[in-house]
Amino acid sequence: MTALAHVLGEAGPGVRVWNSDRSAAEIRTEAEEIAWRCVFVDCSRVHDKPQFLEECERSYRFPAYFGHNWDALADCLADLQWLPPPATGGGILTVVEDSNTFAFADLDAYSIALEVWEEAAEAWRRIGVPFTVLLRPGA
Repeated sequence: MTALAHVLGEAGPGVRVWNSDRSAAEIRTEAEEIAWRCVFVDCSRVHDKPQFLEECERSYRFPAYFGHNWDALADCLADLQWLPPPATGGGILTVVEDSNTFAFADLDAYSIALEVWEEAAEAWRRIGVPFTVLLRPGA
């Protein structure tokens, strides 16, 4: 079992803090080895809701109809049909880089983002696909 598989199995679906010094390439490789789709959301320059939503749009490759608000984010995260689906037995992993930058800059928006990701994890759980968000705090 890879270290990432252990973390995903131990943590279960939902949003978790994960302190790891692995590179993005290493994480992506490990995720693919265990049949998970991996999306990186880079919050190193995210200081407010609009920047966060733009980063999510870019990272998840949201379609043009993405409405740049919390409801639209929730709808898109519960869908993700434009991304290749995870292989059988896999799941969807989001790794949030430098999550503390966003949290320290706009705690209210950050808290709502966590709620939206938790709701997405619940929506995916209902159809039997694990959806996990690992928050990497950064420096």
